Amino acid sequence: SNAAAWWGFQARVKQVDGSDFDAGDFTGTPNSNDEFITIYELVQDAESKEYYTKPSYQFLWPTLTDPDGVERNFIQYPGTCVPHDPHGDTVPSTAVSDLGWSKADSITYYDSPFPAKIPINFHIGCMGLAPASHESVDSIPPLPSGGNLDNKRIGIGSTMYYPVEVAGALLSMGDTHAAQGDSELDGTGIETSLTGKFKISVIKSADFNDWQKILDFPLGETNDHWVVNSFTEIDYLETFSENPGDIYGVSNLDDAMKNTFSQTRKFIMAAYNLTEREAITVITNGVDFGVAQVVDGNWGMFSEIPKSLFESKMTESAQCPSECAVQRGRKSRELLFGYFIDCSGCFD
Repeated sequence: SNAAAWWGFQARVKQVDGSDFDAGDFTGTPNSNDEFITIYELVQDAESKEYYTKPSYQFLWPTLTDPDGVERNFIQYPGTCVPHDPHGDTVPSTAVSDLGWSKADSITYYDSPFPAKIPINFHIGCMGLAPASHESVDSIPPLPSGGNLDNKRIGIGSTMYYPVEVAGALLSMGDTHAAQGDSELDGTGIETSLTGKFKISVIKSADFNDWQKILDFPLGETNDHWVVNSFTEIDYLETFSENPGDIYGVSNLDDAMKNTFSQTRKFIMAAYNLTEREAITVITNGVDFGVAQVVDGNWGMFSEIPKSLFESKMTESAQCPSECAVQRGRKSRELLFGYFIDCSGCFD
């Protein structure tokens, strides 16, 4: 499913008819809500046998009452249960209503949406390590140690490097997607469940190469590219240590671009032994920048650095000991090195 919700970027823009995007009580419009859900289905192409997704139906968000008797007239949080009505060829079960969820009125459905053919791109929206600065944190804004990057490149065959800040690293992951465009514009990707295989390794600080010594951001790697990730605030928990929620009011792409450029420049200079002047001209003419997400509080951008730009200039590759303990260390920062061996998705 995909939710066009109040936190999506489309809610910041006037609708085609010139009206605001309403979201119930959240926007002070309790009797008006423009949020909607699109349900997708997995389809196999008859000729190529490859899978893709297409919209199956859409529905307007209803006013719900949860099992505690609280009325919810907007999408207050992802994963809210909806007791559906029969429509089209769909006959819903009573599982949700049996849990105590109810709705004020019948749901408005649109059973024949345009059958767009969207390629499958299974990936992990949120994966990373625990930060050292706070006992608990909001899982939505991304961090130097990873988290909710919502970068569709974190999928099959990719490698992610994360700085370790606490003993044991405390790796977590979730928010898996069947597909998502860069920006995750309306608030979510095509949310689904995935079953995957992962290999997790640790690179000890004593074994760091030059670029690993300066790594204080989530770095991706594919066969052909390095992917540098950064945000409006490189470390919003440091900037807003007293009230981390303040990040939601200041997110912007200008600062995200500045930080992504700075991290890209730093990485290229360390990895390929370039001067600043050399790095800037290479970045300008050979590196692409993009928007990962504009919905997660700490807005994210990325750069894609083609390895072919440098060919044999790469410094010594990292060696990953097969068995080593994870230790805490900010100054002598360690890295959790994890990459996908294989990943198969399922829609359980």
